[in-house]
Amino acid sequence: MPTLIDEGHRYTVLHLGGNNLTRIQARVFANITVHTIRLDNCNLNYIDENAFEGIEQYITTLDLRNNHLARTGHSLPNALLHLKKLQYLDVSGNGFHARDYNDVVMRSIGASLTTFIFGDSATLQEWPAGLHHLQQLATLDVEGGFLPIIPPQAFHGFEVTLRNLTFNNVNTYTVPLGIASLRNLSELHLDNLQGFSDASLTEQAFEGVGRTLRILSLRNDGLTVFPTVIKYLHNLESLTLDENKLEFISDDSIALLQQRNVNSLSLKTCDLSRVPGAISNIRGLKQLDLSNNRITSIEQNDVQNMTNLRNLSLAGNPLEYVSNKSFSGLDNLQTMDLSSTHLVVISQAIEHLLGLTTLDLSNNKIDCTCDLVWLKRFLVCYKKTITIKGECESIYMGIQDYVNLFIPNCLAYRDSTC
Repeated sequence: MPTLIDEGHRYTVLHLGGNNLTRIQARVFANITVHTIRLDNCNLNYIDENAFEGIEQYITTLDLRNNHLARTGHSLPNALLHLKKLQYLDVSGNGFHARDYNDVVMRSIGASLTTFIFGDSATLQEWPAGLHHLQQLATLDVEGGFLPIIPPQAFHGFEVTLRNLTFNNVNTYTVPLGIASLRNLSELHLDNLQGFSDASLTEQAFEGVGRTLRILSLRNDGLTVFPTVIKYLHNLESLTLDENKLEFISDDSIALLQQRNVNSLSLKTCDLSRVPGAISNIRGLKQLDLSNNRITSIEQNDVQNMTNLRNLSLAGNPLEYVSNKSFSGLDNLQTMDLSSTHLVVISQAIEHLLGLTTLDLSNNKIDCTCDLVWLKRFLVCYKKTITIKGECESIYMGIQDYVNLFIPNCLAYRDSTC
C-alpha cells in the first residue's frame, strides 16, 4: 500500500482499483481527506478494523467489489462500523454468504446507507436477514446468487425508502413477491436471470407498484412473449426487453404501451424479423432501439408519424431496403443509426428528417456516386448541418466528404435548384 499524503491538494476521490493490495492496514488513510475510496479488483482479503481511522467523518462512498474478503472466514469488515456517514457501499463479488451480512455491521451502516450493492454467484444461496437494518436504503443492487425463491419479507425495513431495485445474474425462478410492498419503487431491473421464463412474471408482484414504477428492464430473461404485466404499470416511461427471443410482438401488446406514458422502448437482439406492427401508434416514444434483430426492410408505414421520436436505432440488422416514404412525419428525429446493415444506397427517406443532426452509416458498403445529388441538395436547401458517419465503398473517402466535395461537381447538381 503506498504512503498517502494530502499535501493540500484537496482531492475528493481515491481510486486504487485494479492493484494487488491484498491487505489494508490500520490508519493507512489517516493523512488524506477524500470522501470516495475505490478498492475494487485488488485481491483484498483483509481490512484492519482501524483502516479508516482519521478519515471516518469524510467517507461517503466505498467500493470493495470483486475482492476476496470472505476468504479468511470473515464477515463484512468491522472497519465499516466506524463509517457513520457512509452512503454508498459495494461489496459484491467477495464470496460472502448470507450469514456474513451480520447484524452488528448492518445495523451500524444502516443509519446512513442509501445505496447497497452485494451478491456473489458462487456463494450467495439465501437472502441475508441482516438487510432489514438498512432503513434509509434508496437503491439495492443484487449482483449474482442462487436464490430460487426470494422470501416475501425480503425488503422489510425499507419498503418506503427504496426507489431503485436491481437483480442481475441471479438464478431465481420468479419475481420476488415482496416487490409489491415497495411503496415508492420507480426503477426495477431484472436482468440476466437464470431459471427465468414467461411464467416467472407473476402479476401479484407488479400490482403493488403500478402507480410508482417508471423504468422496467427485463433484459435476457428467457422471455418468448411480450410481458402482459405491463397492464398494471400505469405510469411506465421506459421499457427494456433486450436479448429475449420474442420473434413477434402483437398489436395488442403495442396497445398496452400506447395506453401508458412510455417514451423509451428497447428491443435489441430480440430475434424480430420485422418492425412490430402498430409500433408507430406509440406517439409518445422518444427513444426506439431495434438494433441487432433480423429486420431486412423498413416499409412505408413501419415508423411513420412518430412525431416525438428523437433517437432511432436499426443498427446491426440485415437491412437491404428502406422505403423512400418510411420516415415521413418523424419531424423531431435527431439521431438515426443505420450502422452495420446490408444497405448499399442511402434512402431518400432521409429528406423527411428535418430535425436530423446525426446519421450513422458506419460499416456499410455505401455506393458513393452522383446519385447522391438529392442528399447534397437537401442539406443546402434546408440549410442543414448533419454529421454523417461512415465510409464510401466505391471510393476511399468518408460519405460526408464525398457529399460535400464531389457532389457539387456532378452535372445533375449544377443543374438543380431548391
